[in-house]
Amino acid sequence: MISRQSIDAVINAAAIEEVVGDYIALKKRGANLLGRCPFHDEKTPSFTVSPAKGIYKCFGCGKAGNSVSFLMEHDNLNFADAIRKLAAKYNITLEEDTIINREEYNEAQQKRENLLIALLFARDFFREQLKSEEGRIVGDSYFRERGFTQQTIDEFELGYSPQGWESLVNAAKANRFNLDYFADAGLVKKKEDGSYFDMFRHRVIFPIHDLTGKVIAFGGRQLEKDERSPKYLNSPETDVYHKSQVLYGIFQAKKHIKALNNCYLVEGYTDVTTLHQGDVKNVVASSGTSLTEGQIRLIKRFTDNVTVLYDGDAAGIKASLRGIDLLLEQGLNVRTVSFPEGEDPDSYCKKLGAAAFREYLQSANKDFILFKTDLLMEGVANDPIKKTEVVKSLLTSISLIPDALKRAAYARECSKLMDMDEKLLLVEIAKLRKSKGSIEQQVISTEIRDMLQTELPKPETYSGGDLQELHLVRLLIQSGHKKFTEDTTVADFIFKELQEDEALRIVNPVYQKVIEEVAGNILSTPEDFTLSEQFFINHEDGDIRRLAADFLTERYELSPAWLEGGIVLKTERENYVHDLQSLFLFLKKTKVEQLIKANLEEFGNAADEHQKESCMQYHMQLIGVRNAIAELLGTVVSS
Repeated sequence: MISRQSIDAVINAAAIEEVVGDYIALKKRGANLLGRCPFHDEKTPSFTVSPAKGIYKCFGCGKAGNSVSFLMEHDNLNFADAIRKLAAKYNITLEEDTIINREEYNEAQQKRENLLIALLFARDFFREQLKSEEGRIVGDSYFRERGFTQQTIDEFELGYSPQGWESLVNAAKANRFNLDYFADAGLVKKKEDGSYFDMFRHRVIFPIHDLTGKVIAFGGRQLEKDERSPKYLNSPETDVYHKSQVLYGIFQAKKHIKALNNCYLVEGYTDVTTLHQGDVKNVVASSGTSLTEGQIRLIKRFTDNVTVLYDGDAAGIKASLRGIDLLLEQGLNVRTVSFPEGEDPDSYCKKLGAAAFREYLQSANKDFILFKTDLLMEGVANDPIKKTEVVKSLLTSISLIPDALKRAAYARECSKLMDMDEKLLLVEIAKLRKSKGSIEQQVISTEIRDMLQTELPKPETYSGGDLQELHLVRLLIQSGHKKFTEDTTVADFIFKELQEDEALRIVNPVYQKVIEEVAGNILSTPEDFTLSEQFFINHEDGDIRRLAADFLTERYELSPAWLEGGIVLKTERENYVHDLQSLFLFLKKTKVEQLIKANLEEFGNAADEHQKESCMQYHMQLIGVRNAIAELLGTVVSS
């Protein structure tokens, strides 16, 4: 085990702002630093780092701790591994009290460790092979022809894999490695006779690093055209490499992205290395995959601004426009740069030279709306049908932007570019968002349903209180017949949720009677029963009629002046979807808070340490569920 003195030395040296800053962008906020939490998806930063106290705290999900606990949580490490990682970062030599027993690791941790060891060995092997006679003639000459300097080769740890079928296999054997680890990492493959052969052969090698600089995969480029094998060969998905969550060059680029508050997004390995060498260091690549939400979230840790660099291929650009929509949907500000026909970032940087290329990036960059307009309007001329299709495509992109003010600004710009009425475009955007809302509602309703079914011990009964019961019945009377999603009505949703959470009790007898009346008709005569406002207004029960009159009578009306001014407002009855979602989330929160209270009482009465430990673990689980609900509700709860 690591000595106590070494542990203390590492903890004292590990500055919390430096450790966390390797993973997310932090901005000064008074005496503290603020950033977006890496443990949950959030739009408004709530992850606070206190350099003076050496701690972090997320007020969204509740995660908190010091530098060691941050690495343990973020990188899925145990305590010893987190200390070792920090020791390596701060060049601290660790003293061991005893030899670490590998059996202390669970199977998953051990497999991950073995994969990383195999990948590290392969990286060193490929780098050494670049210096061999074959490597210098074939691999190194390729890099030099591409204009790469030795500094670039070293910084990106580029290498070469020899032509032989067992070069890496024999090197691993000579160092007494278990070749199964290399097979798990996608470096070698096992044949039926039990022997192994190399997967990367006669290729230049581009190591893929994670945020902390560990090699987690490789990309290998073919050096001689061979129709039987791909031009680029990439590592398969493993326990340490998930390509949808990784960007090539992010380790080398992250500090520059933070400093410049912008990220250039390209397609290939050589685009990244060439631009980096040309002093455009805030650049990453999606490495041949379509852009994913995971990759976008990775960028968003460091900046909200992305400039997409497109190859000079109009057909290819049109095919990849979906990436712009994904970026917009995640709240990023998007600009674009395209290159002349036949050029890509790598080739055009070499053609212009580094300084002129940087100037081109500044002069040629366009806002996404202008870029998309120029691209899609080619060949449209005065054809009104084609122009309409272009406008629809532009409005679809704008409708994805979560920020209302940004949407309005882009609608104004689109109005000018397309010479169309701005109010009309805003109406169309609102329609698009409303149609998309049915999907969003379904997603949120699923989240609600999952929370209501959380496997937690249930109290005998719970109630949200008279006010929440009133709103539940109000929504049933006012909007029970309306659509909640494409496939369900408000009434369907309410009864499904009540049925799935049997512990929820409606206390008020009148409200309970309304629910039982509707549920009874839906269950007993679903073909003959149609829920409507008239069902309640004309009901034989006087209490139900009085409630219907109360809830279906509008107390206030919107002034015509608001409507004439073009201001769009939602009345209480039009906001039923949001109200229903919030109501059930609040009811779930009420239930969890009752469970927290009961669990704390059990903790106070615990007979032994084992029972106390069990209560504490359960408490943390409950706090996590409560914080998740609070995030959906848009509230902040104290821990």
